[in-house]
Amino acid sequence: MHLRFVDRRIPGSIATDDLTRETYGSTTSIPNGMPLLLDDRWRPVEPWLTYFRIVGAAAQRSTVRNYGYDAHRFASYLDARGTDVVHATTDDIIAYREWRLNESQRPVSPATWQREVVVIRGVYQLLIQTGVLQREPWITIGRSSAVSNRWHSDPDIRPLNRIQWETFRDVGLSGRDATGSMDPRWRGRSPLRSRAGAELAVTTGMRVSEFSRLLDAELPTASAIGASVLLEACAKYQKRRRVSVPASTLRAVDLYRQTERRSVARRSAASLWARRSELFVVDEVDTAAGLIRGRREGKRSTWRMHLLPPELRRIAVAEREGGLEALGLFLGRGGLPISLRAWHATFETATQRALELAPDQLGGRRARITPHDLRHTFAVIMLRGLMDVALAREADRRAGAVGPATLSEHISINPRLTVQRLLGHSNPATTMIYLRYIEDTDALVQSVFESWNDETVSFAEAVTADRRTT
Repeated sequence: MHLRFVDRRIPGSIATDDLTRETYGSTTSIPNGMPLLLDDRWRPVEPWLTYFRIVGAAAQRSTVRNYGYDAHRFASYLDARGTDVVHATTDDIIAYREWRLNESQRPVSPATWQREVVVIRGVYQLLIQTGVLQREPWITIGRSSAVSNRWHSDPDIRPLNRIQWETFRDVGLSGRDATGSMDPRWRGRSPLRSRAGAELAVTTGMRVSEFSRLLDAELPTASAIGASVLLEACAKYQKRRRVSVPASTLRAVDLYRQTERRSVARRSAASLWARRSELFVVDEVDTAAGLIRGRREGKRSTWRMHLLPPELRRIAVAEREGGLEALGLFLGRGGLPISLRAWHATFETATQRALELAPDQLGGRRARITPHDLRHTFAVIMLRGLMDVALAREADRRAGAVGPATLSEHISINPRLTVQRLLGHSNPATTMIYLRYIEDTDALVQSVFESWNDETVSFAEAVTADRRTT
């Protein structure tokens, strides 16, 4: 079993044009970057060809690529057992699960296994919907099955407290020492860019795949009331949502724009002009209408800004005096937006530096701080703050300061619903996990059950009293 990815930039890279044309009428129906599982004769293997053609039209390219590796591993394992995905039995599925979790050379975590389950369930749903199979090869009783429930685990939530965040930001990313002074040994690059990106992550809850791909035009200049950004093309599963950006974060971004970004754009203008044939050259950015118009490889296209795909965002440029300037917000040394890998490397280096120079301020934390940890931090802080607001409003209502709550008010100030919307979670259970990380939970439980036998004290009053004392 061979795994290949479609790349239309390389002539002859698709070794299956004839068969694909016979099946679909045209090879252009296969999206660029789509995984192909090929047999020993280098022919595409079904049902994986159809599965990735469907998934590739809806998911991000990086996600589909990961699914490709998962599918190749699963299909190859079944092939070694003398079977395939259509004829696999429950024993085959269980054997694969045990191999991945316990018996392989590098066993995976339960969380990684859950990602692989997405591919396994997905291909069997396709087989059932197309009539190839009547049901999955495993039996599900309640929520237990051979693929998921037994191995389910909650995400590893690792929020930072205020001191840890400030230490990571100032010492790790900005080149200061434990006392707050500039470290003369600091040799880091683009500290303002790194700090602005981290500020966006921790104050908006954006994923690294979202804030790293922002266009400069999508984030307005600093204002006293902050701003909001509409996400879709770069959001997970392309699920549209709007995020709010505080004024303080806009100021950090503006400082980066006026210094490091301006310098990089000026230095790279000529080199980008020499590469213009391979770039998406934009000749109009209509921020009021949210439209972008440009040309790539002789083809002109118009996009709504929030729908501009990641692959075009990375190569989108506009003509400026002296050459071309990238439209991305966070630029690297070559003048184009830096990669996701570069962002992760930046966070890893910053963590190592902070642990070396200010271990006490990090509170004994040893795990690497990642961009997703800042998203977790945003979720916990917002949930805690919204709970305080809701409890304070309930206390005012009981004191007679405000009238009874309406249904719309219950929905609009509901902490869990609000955080779910801000993070773009599809499943409410995902947001509920963050409730475990709200500070003072032990004190809250203690306070409530101390009033267990006091019929004059309600639950809301006990909670409100606890919040005021802590």
